[in-house]
Amino acid sequence: MRSVLLVTLFVTATYGKGCTAVPKDKCGKDFDHSCLKCGTKSDYDCEECCPGCTPVDKPPYKYCDCSKGPPPGPPPGNDTWTNYSVGPLAVTAVTGGKDASAYDTAVVMLHGGGGSGADWLYQYDAGWLGNLTGFKYVFPTSAYSSHVWFETFKAPGCGLDDDCAYNKTSIAEAAGWVEALIEHEASLLGGDHKQVYLVGFSEGAQLTGYMQLAQLKYALGGVAVLDGFPLPPLFDWTDGSGASYKGSDMRWMLWHGADDPIFPANFTLTAWDRIFDVLGASSTKVIEHTEPGMTHTLVKPEFEQLARFVRGGT
Repeated sequence: MRSVLLVTLFVTATYGKGCTAVPKDKCGKDFDHSCLKCGTKSDYDCEECCPGCTPVDKPPYKYCDCSKGPPPGPPPGNDTWTNYSVGPLAVTAVTGGKDASAYDTAVVMLHGGGGSGADWLYQYDAGWLGNLTGFKYVFPTSAYSSHVWFETFKAPGCGLDDDCAYNKTSIAEAAGWVEALIEHEASLLGGDHKQVYLVGFSEGAQLTGYMQLAQLKYALGGVAVLDGFPLPPLFDWTDGSGASYKGSDMRWMLWHGADDPIFPANFTLTAWDRIFDVLGASSTKVIEHTEPGMTHTLVKPEFEQLARFVRGGT
């Protein structure tokens, strides 16, 4: 296992771009235009975020989340918004068209750590979700007060692929919430889990990967991991005996930014590749993509690919 120090050195040696401050008139929502003042405590250390952005402390890195917006209100088009709860999860959903029941595919999307379901409104407003006809997009918010999906620990020698960096009890608890939500959405589609997709960004992506391999005992229609490192016990497996499911009918999309300073691309995708090799499930990765120049953020081409993926393509 590698320590935090080794991971930090990996980031510095491989990417080395670090934090780049922008003047206030250049602030924007993307990762590269979110910081007004950079520090020197780590390879990516933002000490002052742009207006409207929230500081996120994920040791050894500090960065800004600019994706938050107001909760969805009246739909800007002809789509239908609903709000409900499943267990402790508050959920906002949007269905294509004026009939909230007129869909045959549900896409559950898990926000990044510290975010909320409203974060996805940015992509909806930008049209990145594409034509919603026949689709319901489901945006839960983590029930933890901090809106993380799980807790992490700050400790020497505990890096991304060390169990000691994670509160595994919190992972299991959140996984139970998300499983209940998946079961709820499947029940509205005749109990067909293949009509449910799970997508996540950052911490949400980490939990997404965990759900399919370590929580669920069936294959979803597909799972999309957007900039997320595997959680324990996935990276500890030496054979396939620990997986909750590893069938060949799984469908995976892995999309990662080449310049991601939070989860370095080569380190992260190598970890995922090893897991799929151990499970004998490498053929289930229908998409594995590294986007040049992309940091720890979300981009339009990623969602264009995602739209094809949830429609059964690549």
